[in-house]
Amino acid sequence: MTAAIAPVATALAVAACGYLDRGLQPGSYRAALETPAGELPFGLDIAKESDRYVLYLINGEERLRVEDVQVDGRNLRASLPGSSAALSLRVKRKGLEGELSLPLGGAKLTTLPLRAELGKTHRFFEEPLTDNADVQGRWSVVVSRDALEGSPAVAVFHQQFERVSGRILTREAEGPMLVGEIHDEELYLSRFDGSSAVLLHARVDARGALEGEMWSAAAGAARVQAVRNPDAVL
Repeated sequence: MTAAIAPVATALAVAACGYLDRGLQPGSYRAALETPAGELPFGLDIAKESDRYVLYLINGEERLRVEDVQVDGRNLRASLPGSSAALSLRVKRKGLEGELSLPLGGAKLTTLPLRAELGKTHRFFEEPLTDNADVQGRWSVVVSRDALEGSPAVAVFHQQFERVSGRILTREAEGPMLVGEIHDEELYLSRFDGSSAVLLHARVDARGALEGEMWSAAAGAARVQAVRNPDAVL
């Protein structure tokens, strides 16, 4: 009996080792940066084209192609287009772990831990809720940093069931498209596009106003207060 079991056990062990050592797997990943304001999720697709890998950073319908990807064994390094940012990741059994190096201007550089799980496609919550607040439309916004006087802005949100996307516009710039969801009374939006990393978390209060925090790698944390205003302009 022992002699008969031994070859089977050996075969299973070899198969298990092969599973653990498959290396980088193409597919869809749920990636998340660890920031001072919490988890900043984004979509990550990995594809193999001929003898090379390419990445796609996903924010809603936007897909940023990353071609400068080097894979050495279980190590992946990618230089991101539009900046000198780089991903340094190690292949794990169910995903990737490592860090993002993101330039902030001049000689400043920030490093954020990153992990990605294969086969996950949700943004913030794996199980969405069906009864959520309505944030569709235009909002008058005040963005405050430290003790400085708040700056006016306009937010425009688009909502389909729990899914939300939108921008926060200032006098200086049209903000990047943020994507995420409304979960009960809590609004969660994020973006990572290789050059910018933004996370917004706000709550709809009893008056129907929004209040929360927006964090970006470039500017740090800011307080956000908003009231619905269909005529909001800068």
